[in-house]
Amino acid sequence: MHFFTKTLLSALIISAVTKLSEKSTIGGAFLKSLPLTSFLVFFFMKYEGRSNIEISRLSWDIFFLVIPSLILFVTFPVFLDRGLSFGVSLSFSTALMLSGYFLTLRLLSA
Repeated sequence: MHFFTKTLLSALIISAVTKLSEKSTIGGAFLKSLPLTSFLVFFFMKYEGRSNIEISRLSWDIFFLVIPSLILFVTFPVFLDRGLSFGVSLSFSTALMLSGYFLTLRLLSA
């Protein structure tokens, strides 16, 4: 039951962002930028009996891992604006983002 509820809530958020983006890209971006999934995860973790320390640690880990994810949002539109195809732009941006994740994870584990 919990898995179904989590899946349904996640799908509703994705659908809402997609629908709102059809009318307003800034509205869709705003909704997506809200940490709704993090809120839900924190809530479900607490509901399932996880400790405040575990939830706090997850929150810190999310914070540090958001930083390399920003690489995608900077490089993807730059590549598109320079005339690269959608697929190439997304591939290059993803590769750079994954490199950022790798570096961040290495720094965090040191």
